[in-house]
Amino acid sequence: MGVRRLLVRRAFTLVELLVVIAIIGILIALLLPAVQAAREAARRTQCVNNLKQIMLAAHNYHDVYKAFPAGWGGTDNGDPYTSNMGQLSFFVPLSPFMEQQGLYQQVIGRTQGRNHQTGAAGSMVYPPFGPAPWIEADLGSGNGYPPWHVELATLRCPSDAVRKSAGWWNDTGRVNYSGSMGDRCKDVWGGGPPRGVFGRRFYNVTISEIRDGTSNTVAVSEHVIGQEALHGNIHGDYAVISGFGDNPAACLAYKRGQRIASNNAGWETRRGQWWSGGGPTVHGFWTVLPPNSISCTNSAGEWGWEQIMPPDSFHPGGVNAAMADGSVRFISETIDSGNLSAACWGGGTTFTTSPYGVWGALGSISGGESVPTP
Repeated sequence: MGVRRLLVRRAFTLVELLVVIAIIGILIALLLPAVQAAREAARRTQCVNNLKQIMLAAHNYHDVYKAFPAGWGGTDNGDPYTSNMGQLSFFVPLSPFMEQQGLYQQVIGRTQGRNHQTGAAGSMVYPPFGPAPWIEADLGSGNGYPPWHVELATLRCPSDAVRKSAGWWNDTGRVNYSGSMGDRCKDVWGGGPPRGVFGRRFYNVTISEIRDGTSNTVAVSEHVIGQEALHGNIHGDYAVISGFGDNPAACLAYKRGQRIASNNAGWETRRGQWWSGGGPTVHGFWTVLPPNSISCTNSAGEWGWEQIMPPDSFHPGGVNAAMADGSVRFISETIDSGNLSAACWGGGTTFTTSPYGVWGALGSISGGESVPTP
């Protein structure tokens, strides 16, 4: 009699199932950070490419006009509807060199607008170079000057996920990049020679004026766009305080982790709100406090005479920055910033060498510093 072999199908026990689930969970936990790191690396690469494109445009502009564009400028007759109050960003004259010739033609032409008092259809015709960008923000995209509402991909860093949405100033074309004001953080709207490549209103810096060397001088970096959802956050907002002009370290006292201290005089949100301008609080940065620290101004709105706004980003550990020669470096948030108790430079002081360490030396165009590679 033959032996009948029985085949028994054996199921997983509960313990084995739990072990398998635990192993899968561990693998996912190990994989997700790698995936996120790879995605951030791709976003950071795109940001680096944007900075290179901006500086390529700046050098092409320099080839044509023998100087870089002014940090901010434009038309100014005292009326923000019939002039832009001299506060167009350097991105406007750079736009035709960033493959935006059509947009620039709209800017320099005459475009039928809306009645700025009622928002209803009217007969107002905006002048060449348009109205002030912040007036446009109040009017909204349906009533305003079309070029100021365009989103330029080259001016947006993909690591900053803020997007257009209904709400205050959110329908304007925004920007993640800003120009170096150098280490001049007092009398920022005043006269005197600039300390940074884009550090003055109506002043066009030439390559010959960058005596520290274009490879040793930072020109453009990045900032996080201010948004309503992050009010009071050090990314995008800035503290409105006083008493830091003679002691920049006082600004740091208002940093509480990723928030602005609740005991300050207030905060403002203008960083990156419109690509077309708005002055240094919108598209300028200072090489005083290190990247990703905190921004301060001594006056609400745009006209603070003492301002310190370092670049910031959502890249881990620092920011990308384009040098005046067009190369791009990653600047660590732990970069040497020297003596932060030294009074801000502002035309009335006499020093040429920056007191703010390697970071200050990178910002000054003619401080005579020898800058090591950060």
